[in-house]
Amino acid sequence: MAKRRPPRSKIHRQIASKPSKPGIDFQRWIPTLAQLAALWFVFAALEVALNALIPGSALRNEGLSRGARLGLVSYDLALLVVFVLVIGGPLTLLVRLGESGVRPGIRWVIRGLLMVWAWVAVLLYGASWATFWNAGVFIDREAFIFMVPHPVQVFHWVYPPLAIGILVATLLVGVGVSEGLPRWVARRRPAWQRHLALAVGGAVGVCLVGALLSELMYGWGGIEAAPSDTPYAVNRDDRSGPFAHALAGLRRSVWSPPEQQVVKGNIKVSRRPIISMEQYLAGVARDRVKPWNVIILLIESLRSDQLRVYGGSRDVMPTLDALARESRVFTNAYIQASHSNYEDLVPLSSHYPLRSIEMYEYPKNPTYPRMLIYDVLKPLGYQTAIFSSQNENWGGMINYLQTGNLDRVFHAETFGGPTYTPWADTGFAEWVKETKGAGSVDDRYTVGEAMQWIDTLGGRPFFMYMNLQSSHVPYIVPPDFPHRFSPKKLDFTIMWGKFPRDKVEVVKAVYADSLAYIDSQLERLFEHLRLRGLWDHTVIVVGGDNGEAFYEHGFASHASALFNEVMKVPLIIRAPGLVPGLDNRPAMHLDDAPSVFHLLGLPPHPSFQGISLFQPRANPDRSIYMIAQTPLAYQFAIVRSGFKLIWDQRLRGYFLYDLGQDPGEKDNIARSRPDLVEELTGRLRAWREEQIVYYADRDRHTREYPPFFAD
Repeated sequence: MAKRRPPRSKIHRQIASKPSKPGIDFQRWIPTLAQLAALWFVFAALEVALNALIPGSALRNEGLSRGARLGLVSYDLALLVVFVLVIGGPLTLLVRLGESGVRPGIRWVIRGLLMVWAWVAVLLYGASWATFWNAGVFIDREAFIFMVPHPVQVFHWVYPPLAIGILVATLLVGVGVSEGLPRWVARRRPAWQRHLALAVGGAVGVCLVGALLSELMYGWGGIEAAPSDTPYAVNRDDRSGPFAHALAGLRRSVWSPPEQQVVKGNIKVSRRPIISMEQYLAGVARDRVKPWNVIILLIESLRSDQLRVYGGSRDVMPTLDALARESRVFTNAYIQASHSNYEDLVPLSSHYPLRSIEMYEYPKNPTYPRMLIYDVLKPLGYQTAIFSSQNENWGGMINYLQTGNLDRVFHAETFGGPTYTPWADTGFAEWVKETKGAGSVDDRYTVGEAMQWIDTLGGRPFFMYMNLQSSHVPYIVPPDFPHRFSPKKLDFTIMWGKFPRDKVEVVKAVYADSLAYIDSQLERLFEHLRLRGLWDHTVIVVGGDNGEAFYEHGFASHASALFNEVMKVPLIIRAPGLVPGLDNRPAMHLDDAPSVFHLLGLPPHPSFQGISLFQPRANPDRSIYMIAQTPLAYQFAIVRSGFKLIWDQRLRGYFLYDLGQDPGEKDNIARSRPDLVEELTGRLRAWREEQIVYYADRDRHTREYPPFFAD
């Protein structure tokens, strides 16, 4: 008579075919090892597939040899063991807690915790690969710092089908690895489980050997060896997969070698003592102050090449070009940061946005001094207002802006009418509006509200800051506005930082139409000023809050690397009686407030870190400093004497460009000009250190303003 087959195991039952012996019973752990092995196999297959399918990954990089690419995949799969233990360890523990003898209610709670834990882990994994596909970077510590305070704003810019697809797919995979996979493995025979564990163990061993050989051949002095910024090292740390990137981030933050020691440049730093408003006003010759109105207007993502006055080839913004013809146009102007939450406050404060070694969120009631342009104009009798199409809660900007000297603040949170999200989803837009954390206002409403406010002032001088947003990616053009450059319907989607590379010209056309729409709103505003008799008594400053990239250096949009397509912007200043013309002196938005004060006849405030652009003698060798602190880039840059140096904090690499010979920043000459790298690095680090040390020292906040750099 044939023997009966023993019953198959359940997820919580361990195999015990023989009485246990003293010591470790390895047989008892076979089912657990088999489940972990199956988990590794599933994610290994997924990891290889994603590496093979997503452009920009290490496996797709044909610039590396085949051996190097296979070695990088081996490296990534070897690190996958850690991920499996992170997920599988708690899963195994929870499974044991849910074994027989536990009440059914508790068992269901444990199963729920199993699924939640697995889903969160898989969600992070899937979101990291989706972020790499979309923006070329994996999620890391900096990304968490960026996203956690404002998840709604981040989600606001995510393409809904992509977001929903990730949520659904990762939920299914999470349920599969917490419920389906363990049950399926538990039903296999002990011999099959043993073979699976041994096979995966062997595969992991092969991957470890392959990773080690790859490091020996390509990373530590072999065929493609070089420092940490070589193609092999960059692909290993930033393009192989989420696990390799996480390890690289840990290594950079804990075990990175100290920065190369360089001699600090001859940067002159002034530390100006804090004075009261009464002390400042005592030095104002009020009979010489011109009570002109002041409008500072930032246009989202405005590139210089979209204007005729900067060499543009088509009439994208005829109203702004007409303004430029009666204005001083600065042709060598830079912003100080590649992202709005840093840059948008610079024209108002004349303060560099670097305040921390990590991404910075503006707190309520900061300890450091602020003296925004309207804080000075308010006691001189000005009415003051902000009209912004964006939500100023982003990054805590509203905390910085609210100094107590604003008569009106209008932005997406305070607007009672309809706000929009980039994807024309009214339901999502309403939910976003209710959170008061995101959403945008159609620029026609922003301009309309500004004009209504001007009409209530009765001729009193006013200061107004405006921020217009229709030109933010994906470049919103209302249905009732004519498309002069682009088709009304696209057969592809423009996402944040990503669209088909063969569609660049079409995307630029959509971008141009969004700027044309903003230009039509400027025409309304300017005509309103003329009709009210205010034009000849108003100073107008117009600039881009940043530029925009269209894959010139491998990325799209902004908030990324400090290349000129993002950092060099228009800066146009119009004032009554000001002689129009082009001016190529080094200029920054940092100079907006001092320049406005110069035009009004006010002395510069000692808190300003910028200078007036109307000083008769310009310094052609003036240093311009810039930063990026986002999940996409951690960089610092200096432009001086026709050269630009970028220091990448993550890669600890230098990029030097001769802007006169190479305006497109294609040829990195850092290795051939070590003397210039050392000089510019010294200045850049001295500036960076002065900024960070000042903002970390609360005692200095009570005595002095941020340092002034006579550089």
